[in-house]
Amino acid sequence: MEFDTAASVPALSPSLDTRDARSVPIRELGQSERSLLLAHFVALGVEDRYLRFGSPLSDTAICRYVERIDFATDTVFGIFDEQLELEAAGHFAPIPRAAAESATGGGRSAEFGLSVGGAARGKGLGTAMFLRAAAHARNLGISSLFMHCLSENRAMMRIARKAGMEIRQTHGEADAYLALEPGTVATVLEEGVQRRIALVDFAIKRRLLLAREALKHAA
Repeated sequence: MEFDTAASVPALSPSLDTRDARSVPIRELGQSERSLLLAHFVALGVEDRYLRFGSPLSDTAICRYVERIDFATDTVFGIFDEQLELEAAGHFAPIPRAAAESATGGGRSAEFGLSVGGAARGKGLGTAMFLRAAAHARNLGISSLFMHCLSENRAMMRIARKAGMEIRQTHGEADAYLALEPGTVATVLEEGVQRRIALVDFAIKRRLLLAREALKHAA
């Protein structure tokens, strides 16, 4: 089943290429899966850590970052490979209303950061993550999606420009803002179906992985 994920982006914005993004199952991670998120971040190379966090964080600093994520307020998205390891991860965090109004002039806002493992690049996973976050924000009544990254992060800057985000660059860093239309019954239903598809995809991959491991031990 496919959805017009481009609808998450305002109609007047330049259109992102959503052909690959439509078929990517993106699952929401739970608090018990912090270790999977930590393993994904730790596996990033020095340059990728620098681009994701703005500095080449140590394993200890990354561990503290993951431990501080509040799953009660934030949403963590994950794309899993056949080994049930994270190929990509996205952290969606609503900004407190007072801070959001100060930065955007009113309305609710959320910040989104994402990372894609080196072996998974070129598959449209970053675009898929961004569109999923934008749709999630709309359904939460959030009117502005915010991304902060280094200006040299070409992948993130490319997504921001194609989505028509307002980009403000200073001292090698960039803040990008996307105004969002309100969610609708259709977008809420769409997100619900996407959640179910991602759960089924994960369950199938898990069964196949267990079957492969059983065959390996039996050989």
